[in-house]
Amino acid sequence: MTQPPDGSGIRASHFEGDGPATAGGPAHPLTPEPPPPPPPAGLQALELAGPAQGPAAGVGAAETLIGRPPAAIPRSLLPPAELPYPVRYEVAYPERLSRWKTFFRLPLLLPVYLFLYLVQAALLPLFLIGWTTVFWKKKYPSWAFTGGAGAMGYVARATAYGLLQTDRFPSFDYEHPDVVLEFAPPPAGQLSRWRVFWWKVALLLPHYAVLYFLQAALAVVTILAWFGILLSGNYPRGMFAFATGVMRWHYRVLSYFASYNDRYPPFALSRDAGPAGNTAVVWSGAGGILVFGGFTAAVVAAAIVAGDADRQTVRYADLLNGRGSETLILTQTSGGTVQIRLDRVIDPGDALIQLLKPARDEKVIVFEWTVRNRSNGPKRVSDGSITFKHSGGETRRVEASLIAVDGRAAPGSVAEGTSAAVRAAFVVPKNAVPVDLRFKAGWTELGGVIYEFVN
Repeated sequence: MTQPPDGSGIRASHFEGDGPATAGGPAHPLTPEPPPPPPPAGLQALELAGPAQGPAAGVGAAETLIGRPPAAIPRSLLPPAELPYPVRYEVAYPERLSRWKTFFRLPLLLPVYLFLYLVQAALLPLFLIGWTTVFWKKKYPSWAFTGGAGAMGYVARATAYGLLQTDRFPSFDYEHPDVVLEFAPPPAGQLSRWRVFWWKVALLLPHYAVLYFLQAALAVVTILAWFGILLSGNYPRGMFAFATGVMRWHYRVLSYFASYNDRYPPFALSRDAGPAGNTAVVWSGAGGILVFGGFTAAVVAAAIVAGDADRQTVRYADLLNGRGSETLILTQTSGGTVQIRLDRVIDPGDALIQLLKPARDEKVIVFEWTVRNRSNGPKRVSDGSITFKHSGGETRRVEASLIAVDGRAAPGSVAEGTSAAVRAAFVVPKNAVPVDLRFKAGWTELGGVIYEFVN
C-alpha cells in the first residue's frame, strides 16, 4: 500500500462504527484528511497521530495513547472534537470468518488460557505498585503503566478471539491489525490520592451491576454468532457492534479502576462517549456507598451470628455416671436437622483406647456422642474437629488424639437418615481439670457446639 505524504503509516482497515465510504473516493474512510481544527480553549488535546513536530505542536498538555507505536494509529481512530473517554477499543469487522476455526474455537483457546493466566497474574502487582505510587506521589510509574497497558492489550486480543470476532490467533505484537486497545498516559502529578482503590470501587459498583447483565447477554450473543458464522461465514454486524461495545465499556471501567485516569467512565457502549457528568458521578457514588456499606454490614452481621456457638452447661460428674446432656437439634440450611447428644465420659479411659500410650503422669479421657442425621446428605466428622480445654497448672486447649465414627478412625461420615456413635480420645495430665469441650463441624454453627463443665 502507498504511504500517505505525511509518512504517518496509516493502514486501510475498516473498524465497526466508522462511517461509510464516500462516493468517488477509496472504499474506505481511512483516506488521509486535512488536519482537524484545534480544540477549544481550555480543553486538553489527545494527540494520537504521532509525536509533536515543532514548537507549536507541543502547546497544551498533549496525551499520546499507549498500546502500539503512535505512528501506526489509523486516522479513523482519531477522537472527535468533543474529546471522548481516554481509552480506545476497536475491533475491525471481518468480511469473512473461517467456519472450521470457529467450530474448533474452544480447543484452539486452550493454549491462550495458559498465557492469559500468566498475564493476568502479573496485572495485580502492577496495579498495586501503581496505586501505592499514586497515593504517595500522585503519579503513575511509567513502566508500570506500559506493562499494564501491554498486558491488557494481550487480554483484549485474546478476548476478541474467544468472542469469535477475529480468526487471528492472539499474539504479543502491538501491531495487531484487527484489535486495538489504547490508553492515554496518566497525567503526572494530577491523579487523586483519595480516589485510589476504595473510593473507586464504591463508585464503580453501578458499572459492575450493569456489566454483569451485559456480559450475560454477550455470552448469549456469542453462542448465536457461533451458529451464524457456521451457517453464513459472517458475524452479524449488530451482534458484532454489541460485543465490541460491551468490551469497550469493560476496558474503560478497568482503566478507571487501575487509576490510569480519574475521569469517571460513561454508561455507554459507543466509541465517542466522553467521561460521565457530575450528576452520574454523584448518583453512582451515593448508590455505591449505600451498597458497599450495606454489604459490609451484612457480612459483619453474618460473621457475628455464624460465629456464635451453641452452648450447653453439663455436670462432669453426671457424664461420668452415664447421664448425658440434653439432645441439641441443629437446623441445616440444606433442609432437615442433625441431632447431637453427649452421652458420657470415660475418665480415665486408658484401657478403652489401647492404641494411645500416655506417659506416666498422663491419662486418657474418652468422650462419646450419638449423632442422628435427619437432613439431606451425609454429615462429615473430620480429624481435628473436636477439642478439649482443661486447667490444672496451665490452661490449655488440645485436639483429640483420636476421633472415631462407628469404630472407624476419622475422617468419617454419618449417612443420611442414620445414627452413629462418635468417640474422641484426649491425652492430658493426670491432674487436668475439665473446662469445656468443643465439637466443630461443617454442619454446626461456625463456633461449633461447646459443652461447659461444672462440678
